[in-house]
Amino acid sequence: MPGISDQTKILSAEQLNHVLSFTQTATAIHVGVDAQIQFANHAMLTIWGRGTEVIGKTLIQAMPELIGQPFVEMFARVWRDGITISGTETAADILVDGELSTFYFNFEYRAVKDERGQVIAILHTATDVTELYLNRRELEEAAQNKALLMQEQSLNEELAASNEQLNAINEELFSSREELSKINSELESMVAERVQAFAESEIRFRSMADNTDIHITVADETGKRFYFNKAWSILTGRSPERLLEVGWQDLIHERDRQNFLDIHSAAFTKRVSYTAELRLLGAEGSYHWLLKKGTPRFLSDGKFAGYISSCIDITQKKEDEHKMQDFIEELATSNEELAAVNEELSTTNEELAASYDELVRSEARFRNLIRQAPVAICVIRAEDLMIMDVNKSYLELVGRQREQIENHTIWDAMAEAAEVYAPVMQDVIATGTAFHALEHELLLIRKGVEETVFVDFVYEPVIGLNGEITTIMVVINEVTDKVIARKRIEDAEERSRLAIQAAEIGTYEFDYIEQSLRSSERFNEIFGLDRPVSRDQVLATYHALDADISEQAHSLAKKTGKLFYEARLAPLDGSLRWVRVHGKVYYDSDGNMARLLGTVIDITEFKRLQQQKDDFISIASHELKTPLTSLKASLQLLERMKSNPTALFPKLIGQSVKSMQKVSVLVDDLLTVTVMKEGQVTLNRSKFSFADMIEERCLHLRQLGSHELVVEDIGELQIFGDENRIEQVISNFVTNAVKYAPDSKQIFLTAEDLGSSVKVSVRDTGPGIPPDKLPHLFDRYFRADQTGAQVSGLGLGLYICADIVKRHGGEIGVDSTEGVGTVFWFSLPVEG
Repeated sequence: MPGISDQTKILSAEQLNHVLSFTQTATAIHVGVDAQIQFANHAMLTIWGRGTEVIGKTLIQAMPELIGQPFVEMFARVWRDGITISGTETAADILVDGELSTFYFNFEYRAVKDERGQVIAILHTATDVTELYLNRRELEEAAQNKALLMQEQSLNEELAASNEQLNAINEELFSSREELSKINSELESMVAERVQAFAESEIRFRSMADNTDIHITVADETGKRFYFNKAWSILTGRSPERLLEVGWQDLIHERDRQNFLDIHSAAFTKRVSYTAELRLLGAEGSYHWLLKKGTPRFLSDGKFAGYISSCIDITQKKEDEHKMQDFIEELATSNEELAAVNEELSTTNEELAASYDELVRSEARFRNLIRQAPVAICVIRAEDLMIMDVNKSYLELVGRQREQIENHTIWDAMAEAAEVYAPVMQDVIATGTAFHALEHELLLIRKGVEETVFVDFVYEPVIGLNGEITTIMVVINEVTDKVIARKRIEDAEERSRLAIQAAEIGTYEFDYIEQSLRSSERFNEIFGLDRPVSRDQVLATYHALDADISEQAHSLAKKTGKLFYEARLAPLDGSLRWVRVHGKVYYDSDGNMARLLGTVIDITEFKRLQQQKDDFISIASHELKTPLTSLKASLQLLERMKSNPTALFPKLIGQSVKSMQKVSVLVDDLLTVTVMKEGQVTLNRSKFSFADMIEERCLHLRQLGSHELVVEDIGELQIFGDENRIEQVISNFVTNAVKYAPDSKQIFLTAEDLGSSVKVSVRDTGPGIPPDKLPHLFDRYFRADQTGAQVSGLGLGLYICADIVKRHGGEIGVDSTEGVGTVFWFSLPVEG
């Protein structure tokens, strides 16, 4: 009788898709950077308002209305970076039954990886929370309307009382004109006070706006701006009148301008808030990154009154992110997520602050807000320290279950923190003064394991109607990731500072009044000078096309106080070199430029590497495109004739294999360089016969078509090393000889016993290599034929060979004479 396992069948991919289609959770599977839809169950198709015809299409092809919305870029980021992106109550405009409507979703885009860590698909799940979101909004609006109604009733009562008082006054007016005059004077005084109060209110607003670093703008219902604060003038260098006349949109970076105008126009049409990031040209000539938020204004009758917008300078943040990417590339994604979390937490804190008065009035709403707050909150009764309420975020932070917290005193529930924080909380209760702590290190026991975390927290005393402290509200925000990331940045910056100190940087001081220049020895060396000279003599070493750059930079530095430029030098030896100049201007008591302190570094190699990197990207794209195009064409033809093969079928298969082998070689070279860069190359050393390796491992090298490999007598040499890697070096030498010396019909392989080492050489009788290219042959990405017209390749083979030889403790080199031939050689120690 067969066992159960003999009767069980493994589900096919189609059966798995069929099973997944019955899940109630909206689920879809996408592949590729353009989010091609491979699977979508009924729940997801219902959300999209589409049928099964979308299967196989990209997200934009299936849902064109998503153009301009952030979801397509989110899919691309998940696919490229292998991360997970999720959202809560996120708005999306979807075309359903021919009508574009706004829905709200809780969603997750999760990258699914294979065993090698490569992303193979994106799992997309979503929950439609539109009704829940709109109901909550209606409840909030109802509560606000109720409060306004109560306020209006209170005002009506006051108005009724005022009317009664006015009736009494009217009666008195008939009997006493003098009393009427007195009352009129009082009324005029009250009106004057109201007018003065309104004027003072506007003055306070303008004073507050003009004294903040935030850039504030106010526009009317037509979009015309009628107010800019001083921060805008400082940033743009334009007067308030000039700003009112022309604005600042012409200063937006050309890559950001249209995107910002589209966002602003869409928000203005819908009368909704918007947020955008953009680069703006500042008065000092450099671009600033700004985070702009626009909020619509409405009058008491609900009439649209225009927009009030604010901009925060986030240039430093952008620069920090750039530094982080330069020093620790793997933290880039974490920094972006951390910035998003910080922004969300900042928004939440603002909402909590704005809702504080309302929380005091309504205990029910207070508790509901605590439960839904994204930060950890715990409310403690002051008289006996009993925990009255705690939200899920607090439970997750401290690693406790709700039954371990509720109906317990705080120090019973959190015994490990009592010794340090019990006196602090007692002091808050005694003095009524809140206790704030930023990035405080805290030891918690989570699930029985001690963990060290960093938190921002506050012990806030809540005062009751009798003036006594009734409760202590503990608000905690875990910032462990933020602190760790900042410390890593600080460590990276410290390493950068030490590196700069160790670098060969020239220094100088220029006196604007005396027009004198004092320079360091390294400064003179960079400019090819053997002694201190004048500024004009230094400028004489500049390339003719860059002769005016220094004057332009000094003119700008007069305004900004900072000098920066890059220029080319034209030394007498004819070589072209690049320099980067930094400086800081110091002014006298009258504000005139007095002196300039600065540094200069030689960036010639940096510029060369930049050009080499650009050349490599172009070469790699070209080299990969050619075999892939051939492979695609062959496969298309094979697909057409698969049911009716012809005599061309084997040839197409051969072409496909050849193209795939070429792609494989290119990819193998790239992967090898990546492993070398990460320091993960390992050598499997063993003792082997060099002659046997040539005979057995390099036999394929004899099959060179029109070329003949001549192997000279190499004796019985024994070498201790990685046989596969050494064979790779010899194979590369021989292959290069065939490619670069096609007319050299014989390729000579020799090995010399030097006693403690062996020297292996591969010689051809080809055209030779120009002397100026010999020093760079073993550089990464360098190709003797830079045009790629003669031979193909990525310029990595010799670079890999050099690394293999050096890891064996050997040497590698090349000797070449134009018109005679080239000899590539390497030497290895016999005993390793």
